[in-house]
Amino acid sequence: MIIPDYFGCQHNDYYPMDIELKISEQLKDNPFINRFNEHCLRGELKTPSFPDVALKMRKAIQQDCDVADLVKIINMDPFISAKLIQVVNSPFYMQATRISNCSNAINRLGRKTTRDLVITFSMKNLIKSEKPVIKKLIQQSWFQSIKVSSIAFTLAKLVKKVDSDDALLAGLLHNIGVLPILSFADTLPESSYQATDIDLCINEIQGQLGSIILEQWEFPDNLKQIPLQSSSWFTNTTENLNLNDIVLLAKYHYFLASPSSTGLPLIDKLPAYQKLGNQSLTPEMSLQILQDAKQQIAETMSFFSN
Repeated sequence: MIIPDYFGCQHNDYYPMDIELKISEQLKDNPFINRFNEHCLRGELKTPSFPDVALKMRKAIQQDCDVADLVKIINMDPFISAKLIQVVNSPFYMQATRISNCSNAINRLGRKTTRDLVITFSMKNLIKSEKPVIKKLIQQSWFQSIKVSSIAFTLAKLVKKVDSDDALLAGLLHNIGVLPILSFADTLPESSYQATDIDLCINEIQGQLGSIILEQWEFPDNLKQIPLQSSSWFTNTTENLNLNDIVLLAKYHYFLASPSSTGLPLIDKLPAYQKLGNQSLTPEMSLQILQDAKQQIAETMSFFSN
């Protein structure tokens, strides 16, 4: 008998791995983090498989399949099909004529954007749980993903230095390393950990795990490094503004709007911010710009939150 797992696939769809995580000295005595680290060292870490529809779409585009074949793949999932048409008719892409089918949507969006959106829409149900603590953390993680993704998309449109569709996908993937941690916690008795233990573990190692997952999923280098590089406000890998800088700025603004924003560094101290140069995003104007873009962000989030 094959038992379903919490990523929505089966245990034999997992990638079991043995890895050695980098853990800071002050957290090596945390029982939950220790237990998770031992789990990894024994080769028992299981990371989620790439969503099936997204995998088929990516392979079809790599093989230069025609639009009719892409439509068949998308129509395998009515949710993704409906969302794709919703997006193409949104203010971001809408032209004079309303789109009502996947074939026209692909022609309007292009293959790359279609592929990225299919990946994005297929991410939502990678993990589920019935335990209240884990369920709440899953919801928080997903909300952060789509909010950071939405802000990254909006910022990329504003600064015009990074592809906005790449920013949308990168923002969604920036905390994907949370999934194996929450899945592991879901296998334990609820009395064996506190929510704060899971938070500490996420803050410490989710970037490492995220990069491992995206490496397995064969994402390009600029995307598979996002979880790791976006784990520090002061990451600085290139002279010019890049995709990770946009994600960091989006993540910063996400936390700036949250009640726990008191520990944030000043925005003008961030290397990502400094690369904006003469762009109009000043510390004083950044919140105003995001307020002005509130409707755009809300609409972007609506694509992924329902």
